[in-house]
Amino acid sequence: MGYVEQAWGKFDPEANRKALSEKIAAGHCSIIIYRETDAGILSVQRLASHIQLDQVFVLPERQNRGVGTSLVRALAREARDSGKPLRLRVLNVSPARKLYEREGFRVTSTTAERTYMELS
Repeated sequence: MGYVEQAWGKFDPEANRKALSEKIAAGHCSIIIYRETDAGILSVQRLASHIQLDQVFVLPERQNRGVGTSLVRALAREARDSGKPLRLRVLNVSPARKLYEREGFRVTSTTAERTYMELS
């Protein structure tokens, strides 16, 4: 069972496709390439007040190879260099929260499904 199903009990592929299409159309989404193959997607918004990491999805067969960590660290450097905080939200059931905590993010708020975090 995936993290979305764990958090909400169901996964709506059509709604997911629509949301992803909107991110792509807005220019917020990129394909992650690892060792010359597609490895996932990255969605980031660069706002006046902060950088928002919307989504990092690394394909299961590419996980645990430092791909996500490298992306988070690159965004952290960008945020630091721009003088802006890096913000994100993560599903409470996702093991990615451990990565964010290890990289120095602090919890700013929580809901039943999500934890909101920031790296200043």
